Amino acid sequence: MKQVEHFDVAIIGGGPAGSSAAILLAKAGKKVVLFERSAFPRFHIGESLLPACWEIWRRLGITEKIEAEGFTIKQGINFSMFNQKPDMVLLTAEYPEYFERPYTYHVERARFDEILLDHAEECGAIIRREWSVSDVLIEDNQAIGVEAGPNNKIPTTIHSSVIIDASGRDSLIARKLGWRKPLPELNKISHFTHFKGAFRRNPSDIITFGHVIEGSVTTDIHTIEGGWIWYIPLNNDITSVGVVLDTRYSKKIGLSPQSCFENAISNSICVSDWLKEATQIMEVKTISSIGYLNEHFHGDGFLLVGDASMFVDPVFSAGVTLAMRSGVFAADAIIDGFANGGDFSANRFSQYEQSIRKPMENIFKMIYNWYRILDRKDANNIILRARQIPMLREKFITLLSGGYDKVTMEQILAAADEPTSTYLIK
Repeated sequence: MKQVEHFDVAIIGGGPAGSSAAILLAKAGKKVVLFERSAFPRFHIGESLLPACWEIWRRLGITEKIEAEGFTIKQGINFSMFNQKPDMVLLTAEYPEYFERPYTYHVERARFDEILLDHAEECGAIIRREWSVSDVLIEDNQAIGVEAGPNNKIPTTIHSSVIIDASGRDSLIARKLGWRKPLPELNKISHFTHFKGAFRRNPSDIITFGHVIEGSVTTDIHTIEGGWIWYIPLNNDITSVGVVLDTRYSKKIGLSPQSCFENAISNSICVSDWLKEATQIMEVKTISSIGYLNEHFHGDGFLLVGDASMFVDPVFSAGVTLAMRSGVFAADAIIDGFANGGDFSANRFSQYEQSIRKPMENIFKMIYNWYRILDRKDANNIILRARQIPMLREKFITLLSGGYDKVTMEQILAAADEPTSTYLIK
C-alpha cells in the first residue's frame, strides 16, 4: 500500500496569490507543495499592475527579476469620461512619498506569473505542474488534505497541516462550503482581446508631471454607453483592449462576444480611431458574472487567497496587488501558527481575514462608486473634480496606486466636501 504523502502546506493554484505564499513559506523552511492545473506559461488577463507591488516584490525577493524582464513601464492612469476634454491623468509621481517607486508595469501575465512560480520553486517549494485538485478533505470541520493527481489521472490522497486555496475563480473550498456569494450590483460581463499595431501615444503628450520615462505609458479607461473600455499597451507592439458592460445591457444588445466587443468599441470615437490600423491577434475571450465576494476567507486548517476569496472588478487594476498581498498575509499567518504550537485554527486565522478585508473594502467602495458615476452619467463626478482640489487628487492617486491601507473612500468624499449620501457607499 502506497504511503500517503504529508506536507506542512498544500497550495491549490500557481497564480500570483499561490506563488507569493509558496515563496515565503518555502523561505521559512516549510515543506510546501503547490498544485497547478495548467501548463505554464499560460494566458491570463490582468496586465496592469500598481506601484504598491514594489513593496511586495521586495519582500518576495523578485524585484531584480521583474526589472530585468523589460515590461512596459506604467506611470499612471488616464480617464476619458463622458467625452469631456481634457482627459483626467493621475500620475503616482505627483505624490511619490507613498510608494517605493512612482511607477509600475504593464505585464504579459503569462510571463509574470511564470516568474513568480519559478521563483517559488527556486526557494524550495515543490511545484507539481499540470496537476489537478479534485477535492479538499475536511474532517470535523478541519481541513486535513486534498485529493490530487496529474491531469486526467486518478487522484490520490495527500495530507497537509494547512491548505491554501488559490484556485482562482474556481473557488474550490468556497463552493464546497457554500460560501461563494455573487454581488448583484457588480453583475458585469467583460469581452477582451489583443491587437497588434494599435496606436500608442508619445508619453510626453500625456505625462506632464515629473520625469517622463522613455517608452512609458498609462492605463487608459474610456467610458461608453453601458460600461467602459480598458486600453493597455504591452511589449512587442501588442495592446490589450477590453470592454466591461452591465450584464443586463449586454443581454439587451444580444450579440456574439465578438460583435458585442466591436459594438462597444464603436461607441468610443477615440478607441475606434486608435484601433483603425490595428490587427486583432486573439479570439475575443469572455468573463461573466465578474463580481463575487465569499462569505469567509478562512477556517480550521485553511485559508482562501486571491480570486479564490473574491473577484475584484478590473476597473482600477486591483486584482494582482490584492492577490499577492493576500498570499503574503496568508504565509505570515501560517508561519505564526507553526510558531504557536501548530495552531491553525479558524480563531487564529481570523486576523488574516481582517488584514485582507480592510484594504479590500476600500477599493470595493471606490468600484461601487465608479458604477454609480457611470449610471448617473455624472459629468461633475469626484474623479474629474480632482483637477481643482489638491487634497482630493492626492487621495485618489494614493488609492488608485494601490494604497488601500493609506486612504479610505470616506476620506476621499470628505476631501471633495461631498456628503456620503451623494454616492453609493457599501
